[in-house]
Amino acid sequence: MSPEETAALLAYAGRLDPRAAQLDPAETSAQLANWCEVLRDVPATAPGGWDAAAAVRRHVATSPYPVLPVDITRPWAAHRRELLARHTDPRPDVDPDDVAGYQDAIRAQRHAVATGQAAPSSARQLTGGPHPAVAARIPPGRALPASAAAALAPYRPARAAREAAAAGGRADALSVPCGWCRAPAGEQCRRRTNAAGDRPGTWTRRRTPHPSRIDDAATRTARGEHAA
Repeated sequence: MSPEETAALLAYAGRLDPRAAQLDPAETSAQLANWCEVLRDVPATAPGGWDAAAAVRRHVATSPYPVLPVDITRPWAAHRRELLARHTDPRPDVDPDDVAGYQDAIRAQRHAVATGQAAPSSARQLTGGPHPAVAARIPPGRALPASAAAALAPYRPARAAREAAAAGGRADALSVPCGWCRAPAGEQCRRRTNAAGDRPGTWTRRRTPHPSRIDDAATRTARGEHAA
């Protein structure tokens, strides 16, 4: 705050609580100097609802003690931490290859938020779901459009096999544990690699389930049993 803003705040505090007012001119001058020294880094108002006058009013209304400058700096420190916690360092309009300039711009942004000169820039949260044009391309029960799932199928064979089994009305082999390789339900079957240099007990995932696991899943499905 500027000395003028601090003087106005001190006068406001004296109106709300006469104990904060000094009658002797020398004491008044010393009190104002102390308030200016303590509050020089505290803004009178700042984004996010900060108002130093409101902090004074709140203290007078809730505390039996006369208001002091620290009764304003402490709430401001808490408000400042909350502002910085919401700030997400948006990309400044500086060439990222200019490392020093880029870092200086980030520091300047943070300083502006920390001193109440700018509002924090928070990342926007996606809350409305997919765009209607995208949602129209996703069949019910699917998280991806069919074209995207088909493109990804070679890279996630187990998931593709499960989706194909569900689409064809067949039992999902991965819904039951494998009695051959002991793979738990939901995980792909595995086999020993037996490759040169591999440690004993090294396993790798199979692209397809063991036949016995497929039969076990079909049997459970026929019996109406529910598996993981």
